[in-house]
Amino acid sequence: MTQGTAAALLSRAFAYDADVLPLSYDGSVLTVAVAAESSALLEQLVAQTRKDVRTVVMPVREIREALRQLYPPAAAREGDSQAAHMLDEIFAAAISTYACDVHIEPTDERAGRVRLDVDGVLQHDRQLEAGLFERVVALLKVRSNMNTGESRLPQDGRLAINFDGRAFDVRASTIPVGGLEKIVLRFLQRFDLVPDLEQLGMSGEVLGRYQRALKRPGAFAVVAGPPGSGKTTTVAALVDRANKTSARHIVAYETPIEYVHVWQRSIVTQYEVGRDVSSFAEGVRGALRCDPNLVVIGEMKEADTAEAALAAAEAGHVVFATLHTPSETSYAVNRIVGLFPAGEHDRVRGRLAEVMHSIVALRLLPLRGGRGLRPATEILVVTDGVRRHLRDGSLHQIRSLLSSSRQDGSQTLERDLDDLVAGGYIEYADAFAAANYPSELAVPAALRPSRAW
Repeated sequence: MTQGTAAALLSRAFAYDADVLPLSYDGSVLTVAVAAESSALLEQLVAQTRKDVRTVVMPVREIREALRQLYPPAAAREGDSQAAHMLDEIFAAAISTYACDVHIEPTDERAGRVRLDVDGVLQHDRQLEAGLFERVVALLKVRSNMNTGESRLPQDGRLAINFDGRAFDVRASTIPVGGLEKIVLRFLQRFDLVPDLEQLGMSGEVLGRYQRALKRPGAFAVVAGPPGSGKTTTVAALVDRANKTSARHIVAYETPIEYVHVWQRSIVTQYEVGRDVSSFAEGVRGALRCDPNLVVIGEMKEADTAEAALAAAEAGHVVFATLHTPSETSYAVNRIVGLFPAGEHDRVRGRLAEVMHSIVALRLLPLRGGRGLRPATEILVVTDGVRRHLRDGSLHQIRSLLSSSRQDGSQTLERDLDDLVAGGYIEYADAFAAANYPSELAVPAALRPSRAW
């Protein structure tokens, strides 16, 4: 069949953005020219066309010249260049304002708007006129390796961008809304420099406990909190401290890799889930055959990952993992146990009692009088008393131990919020809003009611 028949199977936007030239279609196999062989691109071509696809390699300059002849060039320039320019402007606005998320969402009559999440507050950025909104979303789907022909189901993808000498990984998620699609972008900068634990507000007592944990066989430490609370940064800082202070083999599984660890005293091997291994659980099980001292799990949200983490700790390895939860350590325990079927809960609590070292729960709050965020932390160091409550299932009693055991390195979120308010770092109103138990906060003298005489 003709090249025109083949061209009808691919959108103009996809062909131009991915440098793919349709060549022929024989009724069953679509043949296209590409600048370089890519399994990811081949998968996307199959998903978009629903055809068997054969690729041949052609110089990119020849592909682009042929595309200009195959597709109407004026329409391609008008549509693609305008959407690409708008996307560059959105990226620049997000990065310059330190936004962690960008919401690109439909409004009415096929138009849209862009909002930036800056320090936890959604701020209006710009409107997108009808037509341009859909093209921006379509271009993002192409660049994120999503199925551009699917708009009725949520999709996830990612892309890499560079801005002013800085590299960013961007996670993209689409959600169907009223016949159109909303897309949310999460910006993750790839850092070469990892912050110190002291900069994150971790006490010397707790640091000492983590140092000792690295020397003992079998310890499971969890960093918990809601999305965007600093879990990844905290784990990276813990790994960095281990890398600097001990000769270990550290294996990390992440999605994506945000902080790159340069070997110092330790060997640090970082794997990206979805690229290097198919899942966290598969990675951890494979790591156990490579004699690791420390295993890092970037996200623990499924039973098989939690099972692999517990098995690694039981086998004598130190395990650090992050967990999406509210900023309360006892809730994190329930969350781990709840990943497993109900019939296994008693057994899982018993296993946690044997290997659990600590849980750090995080919450990010805006700094007083300036841009930026400061973590507030709740820390549960697992003592013999905590282990007893884990075994017998009386998890509600852990809170009372947490409130009275600061000498062990533990502290409630409310105690840390009090310290941050007293130190002038955050406003009392923000502390009150963030507290799990606001009644436990110390009210600043300036806000106490005056005594009546």
